[in-house]
Amino acid sequence: MDSWDADLHIHSPHSIAVSKTLNLDTMVETARKKGLRIIGTGDITQPDWRKYMATHLERTGEGAFMYKGVHFFIQVELEDSESIHHVILLPSFTAAEELATGLRSKTKDLDGEWAGRPHVHLTPAEVVEMVTKLGGLIGPAHAFTPFKAIFRQGRYKTLRECFQGAEKHVSFLELGLSADTHIADQLSCLANVTFLSNSDAHSQGAQSLGRECNRLEIDAASFNELADAIGRKNGRRISLNIGLDPRLGKYYLMFCKTCRRRVLVNIQSGVAGQDNGSTPIIEKSGKEKPLFPLTNTSFSISDKFITYQVPDASARRRLLETVDKKKVICPACTGKQKGVIQLGVSERLELIADQPPDTHPPHRPPYLDIIPLVEIIRAIKRVKSTTAASVTRMYDDLITKLGPEYGVLADIPITTIKKEDETIGTVIDAFRQHQISFIPGGGGTFGKISLPEFE
Repeated sequence: MDSWDADLHIHSPHSIAVSKTLNLDTMVETARKKGLRIIGTGDITQPDWRKYMATHLERTGEGAFMYKGVHFFIQVELEDSESIHHVILLPSFTAAEELATGLRSKTKDLDGEWAGRPHVHLTPAEVVEMVTKLGGLIGPAHAFTPFKAIFRQGRYKTLRECFQGAEKHVSFLELGLSADTHIADQLSCLANVTFLSNSDAHSQGAQSLGRECNRLEIDAASFNELADAIGRKNGRRISLNIGLDPRLGKYYLMFCKTCRRRVLVNIQSGVAGQDNGSTPIIEKSGKEKPLFPLTNTSFSISDKFITYQVPDASARRRLLETVDKKKVICPACTGKQKGVIQLGVSERLELIADQPPDTHPPHRPPYLDIIPLVEIIRAIKRVKSTTAASVTRMYDDLITKLGPEYGVLADIPITTIKKEDETIGTVIDAFRQHQISFIPGGGGTFGKISLPEFE
């Protein structure tokens, strides 16, 4: 048995907002830097991308493909009639072509330039049935995000509600960048479900491809081995999920849908006298009135955050429940069009959880919450972007000297890292000891680590 790090959900230039330079060569280059041995093909129902993959990938076995030493599994993401996204893994190009044929009458555009992630007029159960008949594997994509996800605000609380009996054929659940095992296992309905942590990459850069991955314990990179690992059969398994600390995800905190400010709700007694205004809610009449009959509930506003101060846990719960009903309007928006506050991943789980955190089933592997190396470098260099040239140069230099990124973050002794770069070693040591502070993400903005000594 061997360990294989795999990122099983990516995209192609045939999906909206994907880098035009994403291709097999650029993906393989990043995979080597990360330490990935397996990647999903992405967007395999799009005919131009399918032809590109079929032409360049070398078949190495049943459902197994390779390009320049990196293995590939056939994969696509699609959106169903309820705007729920699914990750699909298929055993062959023949199955991919059959899936495309079956979907063609169920969508307006399967073959177009931007049809990489098709929207199909099928229910969640019908999508599962179609994929299962083809021998494929399927599971909800980025399951907790506020948009296009099974457990988003106003949608489902269990798999059964969504799949109506077909949940027994759901092979896995993808956690998404703003969730991890500790968050997801608060839902008892997921106790027997295998979790995947994938990047959903829209570019080949180190900040995107491989930012999350799964460590598979399998004998070979074949579809049957993958199916056994996801199904926890024949000694095959996922031994580790690796992914962003959820606070670094784009949808961890709730946010205003218009101004995109992130929203914090702090429990703090004795806040009377700090009132900056009453929190309004939406009523059918269009009029506004205070959300709480509590004079000591207040909020403050900054460029990026709205911070509510509530007196106790009960008041916090009431606020979240009102947000869940889409009745809290943003106190920061100006003008006629006021935004509505929407739940993030953390608050949505707080409302629908039916068991406490760290209630994990025996089969659940550890989850390694990471801070990507490019984010550590960005913070140290005090630049805004993880794609800045200075960040890329330092990243490549460290990888050349120390080896693949996941080894640098998790395995290489700190003393070895410090010999190459004292500062990087110090920050990685703090990260491993859970001593890093975060500015949480939300509303489409990634979170960041807070390193005051470098700011």
